[in-house]
Amino acid sequence: MVELHKEKKSAKAAPKRVWEVKPGNEPFVVPSYETISFSLPTVQSWEDFIKGTGEGWCYLSDSNPSLSALEALLAKTQKQECCWVTSTGKSAIAATLQALLKAGDHLILFKEGYKSTRLFAESILKKFGVEVTLINADDVKNLTSYIKPGKTKVMVLESPTNPMTRVIDLNYCAAVAREHNVLTVMDNSLAGLHQHSEIPVDVIVHSLSKYASGVGDVMGGAVLGTTERVKAIKNANVWNTDTMSSHSAVEIWKGMQTYRLRVDKQAENAMAIAQFLESHPNVSRVLYPGLASHPDHATAKKQMIDFGSVLIFDVKGSTEDMRNAVDKLEVFKIAFGTGFTQSIANPAWLFYARSFPETQEGISAINETTVRLSIGIEPAAELIADLKQALEK
Repeated sequence: MVELHKEKKSAKAAPKRVWEVKPGNEPFVVPSYETISFSLPTVQSWEDFIKGTGEGWCYLSDSNPSLSALEALLAKTQKQECCWVTSTGKSAIAATLQALLKAGDHLILFKEGYKSTRLFAESILKKFGVEVTLINADDVKNLTSYIKPGKTKVMVLESPTNPMTRVIDLNYCAAVAREHNVLTVMDNSLAGLHQHSEIPVDVIVHSLSKYASGVGDVMGGAVLGTTERVKAIKNANVWNTDTMSSHSAVEIWKGMQTYRLRVDKQAENAMAIAQFLESHPNVSRVLYPGLASHPDHATAKKQMIDFGSVLIFDVKGSTEDMRNAVDKLEVFKIAFGTGFTQSIANPAWLFYARSFPETQEGISAINETTVRLSIGIEPAAELIADLKQALEK
């Protein structure tokens, strides 16, 4: 009997993909990979990927090349081993605290810190059995007395604080925390990715909606630190599926290409505006870390490269005087947000102090004539002229 010829089965040929870029012919801008899922050619390659011995991407809720490119850039800029990007700055801090704390643990926060961090701690973490202690920026000298041995697990640091620009001695706080086996989480959003890389904290978080994006078009957050720590935080939040979109990742990556040009100009503008406001007869107080009159100026000079783009001032007179002045601004826009190329003004009591009445007391008090400015990249003379006409009318 004659055997029929059997064709030898060949290995499955990889399909030609016209969109694939060959090595050495890379795009100038990171592409936006608008896909949920990725394939691998064999079961073995999937086994290797799942075991961590193979490279590649799997599913958007885990990562994709657009997100990985942004994470690599942010880690390099902030001089950290590893980065994980999230959908918002709020989610970055929430994911970090959820991963590092459990029922029965104790958390230390600063009253002057970011409003949403405090709201999350007091409304969510407390509900799940985490004890929260709030201290003032001026309580740093007594920091040790607030630590509960064996219970205090995390301390959240922020400098400058948002909105009142208090500057905390970060090196001192980190040293005290380390001595007592307390993890430190530093919200570095207001200082920026170019600052505080040398501070020995355990985790750094950022709202990328601010300076990283720059123009206020997309949102994002970042968690940075050692590879082990960041991966543990990410893995602890796998069920939250808090994923940045590919589009947002690429837009933030593009924003980072002009990051230093923008933040340098913003800090330069902010200093000029702070000096102008301090000399104006219709302004009763200015808080900007770059001014010698700021209560934390010495600390700011010691640990900051520049003094940022956020400042606070009080309009002399009544609440109505403050309202009239802010309403008459033309270049400044009344809005939420900081770190944008567009300058923003808002009444701090409306946006912050109404939630926490006790912040109307002490050196960094918010009162009903307090205005927060986020300075953009417009010509400083144009911004000063706008403030001048608003205050004089």
